[in-house]
Amino acid sequence: MCCTAVSLAAMVTAFGQNPSQQGRQAPVANAKVTPDDQASFDLAKSYDESGASQQAVAAYRQFIKGSPASPLASKAQYRIAELLESAGDYSKAFDAYQTLITRYPDTPEFEKSVTRQVLIANAFLAGRKLKFFGLEIVPSTDRAEQMFDSIIKNAPFSKNAPVAQFNLGLTFEKQGKLKEAASAYQTVLDKYPNSSIADDALYQIGYIYMQVGKTGKSQDLSALIVAKNTFEDFLLQYPNSEKAAQARDNLKSIGGRESGDLLAIAQFYDRYRNYRSAAIYYNDVIRRQPGTKEADFARSRIETLRSDVGDDALRTGPERAETGEKAALRRRLQAQVETSALSDFNGPARRDIVPDELPVVNKPKLRTESRDVRPLPSVEPALPTQ
Repeated sequence: MCCTAVSLAAMVTAFGQNPSQQGRQAPVANAKVTPDDQASFDLAKSYDESGASQQAVAAYRQFIKGSPASPLASKAQYRIAELLESAGDYSKAFDAYQTLITRYPDTPEFEKSVTRQVLIANAFLAGRKLKFFGLEIVPSTDRAEQMFDSIIKNAPFSKNAPVAQFNLGLTFEKQGKLKEAASAYQTVLDKYPNSSIADDALYQIGYIYMQVGKTGKSQDLSALIVAKNTFEDFLLQYPNSEKAAQARDNLKSIGGRESGDLLAIAQFYDRYRNYRSAAIYYNDVIRRQPGTKEADFARSRIETLRSDVGDDALRTGPERAETGEKAALRRRLQAQVETSALSDFNGPARRDIVPDELPVVNKPKLRTESRDVRPLPSVEPALPTQ
């Protein structure tokens, strides 16, 4: 069963604020608010308090443009984002929060801003529609992908970063980008192994491979095998997870599909009398799914083949057992050939080396010219008298 976007309340452990601040603008240390800055900010605030949100946004922007290093600038930027979000312009609100955390990383509203970004991105992942000139257009998972990616890049150590990374995987999964989704979930396990979202990430990796294997998009059984191993690891690491029951059900489903595929392959080789390959897959069914009806059928068929064609026809490895005499001959011949390959070897050419046990065969020389082919005499010559 696939996950939905993760809520923020109970999913992550704190990782502290984002330490990466290189190249980011910030207010000048110990800067004081000038009377002009205060007056400009108060004007924007008066529009805000009177409910004139558009005028307030414009005034706050004008204030930031004139005094970007003022201690009040980050407050103005945060309020712009809040007003845009309240007005339902979520895409622009996300960008406004993004401007705050990149330009003013020391703001007290850093974590609150990242939290609002994750919630907005979750809404787009769930199907919220973009607005264009005030009109709603089709939902955009592409926009959700951009949002989660921005959060991860700009706040990788935020307490909300594991959720953003996990939901980026959900976004890829919704878009059908299964390889990218599995990689995103694996990043959760690699970067945030102690977060409370780690078990969901491991489960989703197994779920993706199970879906790939069941829909026939894989070239062999490798996807189902990876899914099976992943769910087994999940149950070992998180036996008390709320998804443990679903993981066990998935394992049963995978087992039935896997044994069915193996049995189909075995029967294919059996039908075309490739009994050795058939036996390999029949034995694989028995090994992977002991006690099932497929395993019972495979065991019965192996016994029938053994009775019909013998053990040698089913044996894996060399076609026939090598006798001691032939093994000695093979080793002697190999030694002679290896000796002839030495740089200081002065014996006959390698192609002329023939072991003593084998007869020397003088093959006739190939005739390559017309004069080599002479007509037979019309009259048989007399035999010599002496």
